[in-house]
Amino acid sequence: MAEIVFGAGTSHSPLLAAPPHLWAERADQDVHNPELYDRTGVIRSFGELAAAAGDRFDSVCTMEVWQANWGRCQAALDRLREDFRRIAPDVVLVIGDDQRELFDDTNQPAMAISAAAEMKTCLLDDHDSEFLKEAAASYLMDAEFTFSGHAELAKDLVRGLMDEGIDVGWMAGAPAGKGFGHAYGFPIHRFLQPDPVPVIPFMLNTYYPPNQPSPRRCFELGRALRVAAAASPSNARIAILASGGLSHFVVDEDLDRKVLDAIAAKDAETLCGLPPELLNSGSSEIRNWITAAGAMEGRAIDWCEYVPIVRSAAGTGCAMSFLAWQ
Repeated sequence: MAEIVFGAGTSHSPLLAAPPHLWAERADQDVHNPELYDRTGVIRSFGELAAAAGDRFDSVCTMEVWQANWGRCQAALDRLREDFRRIAPDVVLVIGDDQRELFDDTNQPAMAISAAAEMKTCLLDDHDSEFLKEAAASYLMDAEFTFSGHAELAKDLVRGLMDEGIDVGWMAGAPAGKGFGHAYGFPIHRFLQPDPVPVIPFMLNTYYPPNQPSPRRCFELGRALRVAAAASPSNARIAILASGGLSHFVVDEDLDRKVLDAIAAKDAETLCGLPPELLNSGSSEIRNWITAAGAMEGRAIDWCEYVPIVRSAAGTGCAMSFLAWQ
């Protein structure tokens, strides 16, 4: 049987690729972001958020703080890379979300798995932005990049999920002209190169209503993935990785700490009971972490790093987190 031998979570924000002297560009883009949700799940303008915050974030929006946060994040990414090298899994199952790289409104599955032997990343238009050029390179989206999958194991997982009552879409490749996005390119680049093991992309629709899986369904999915792996005749050693999050594009430390504390405490009910109205925009990627927690249920946390990065007076930014189960 296949076995999940390692579990982890990582943020994949472009702030992890572009150095701090470029972060102000991203903050300028926040001014026009129509998806700035406050801590109650209500969309607010940048101006409204900044007015409500006053000078609250002045002390953390300095180059000195940004450089320190950058250093902590890079150290955590290096630690995860060493974990992957130490564990040496045969295949990595990446729980990520598609953001119109593969799917659109004509076909938006709640969840799908790629059962392809070979896949490609898509290209990220850099718009002459130095910030996005750095991100594109880190996402393996500055040029078409080919990576290997594990078709047979992916099919086994689909069969096992169906047996467990999880109706999952599957694809034998990408539509013409399409490719996989940053949720998959970033961990391949940061943890698995130069010789990546096969990767199975699992696409969870975290972003787009009306068919986003509930937190409870995500946890159930994780549990079912563990059972499906055990039912496979393959002897593959699997690492499962949640890609994305935590809260953004407005940082919500209370939400993040509730999630991380529940994972550490093995508190399934708290994870299953997270209010869906708070899992919007980038914060929706917390669903990927809930899924991984379901797959790793009962396993203790080995280590966790949490670095909330605020890049503007409105409290916009991205709360970074990196976690490994024992």
